[in-house]
Amino acid sequence: MKEDRLPSKEEVEAARRLVGYEDLEVDEEKGILFLKRRGMELALGGIAKGYAVDQAFRFLRDLGFRDFIINAGGDLRTGGTKFDAPWVVGIQDPRDRSKIIARMRIEESAIATSGDYERYFVKDGVRYHHILNPVTGFPARSCRSVTVLCNELIWADALATAVFVLGPARGISLVETLPETEALIVDRNGRFVLSTGMEGRVSFE
Repeated sequence: MKEDRLPSKEEVEAARRLVGYEDLEVDEEKGILFLKRRGMELALGGIAKGYAVDQAFRFLRDLGFRDFIINAGGDLRTGGTKFDAPWVVGIQDPRDRSKIIARMRIEESAIATSGDYERYFVKDGVRYHHILNPVTGFPARSCRSVTVLCNELIWADALATAVFVLGPARGISLVETLPETEALIVDRNGRFVLSTGMEGRVSFE
């Protein structure tokens, strides 16, 4: 969506019809991906940063580094500890960039946040952001931000976006089924929703 206009319902519907992982074919022998329908595109924005950071993490470990943190625009992966104590990461207030709403203690972890506050515009009092619900074709509305903690940043990136679209109830239900994965959600009303294992890791401002 361009900032100066909203797409028509017809444009949204045309784009929505081109969504679906079922139309992606993988030829593992040749290392080739196929998209079945004309007009489809494959975007890796939701995982590319995480993949790059994970590769950097492995490179540093292979060089012998133990304690470090890699920050890629707010998405993080940590190795070891900070002076024998956990790393402390701040979670930004999705409605005030100058404020931290929570702090999280992590070791040997990856953490990613998806929110409606980095890439958005407001038109007629409605916030339009870049995290789209593939069912409706319009921005997902149930959350302000979702922070996911797990072992690799590629998965934290992907899950933060997925949970944002699913919404607090379904999103937390998904996270609770995944091993070594936790989430902190700020819902559309500014309330916190935490997965079971997140309690004790996070302190609120």
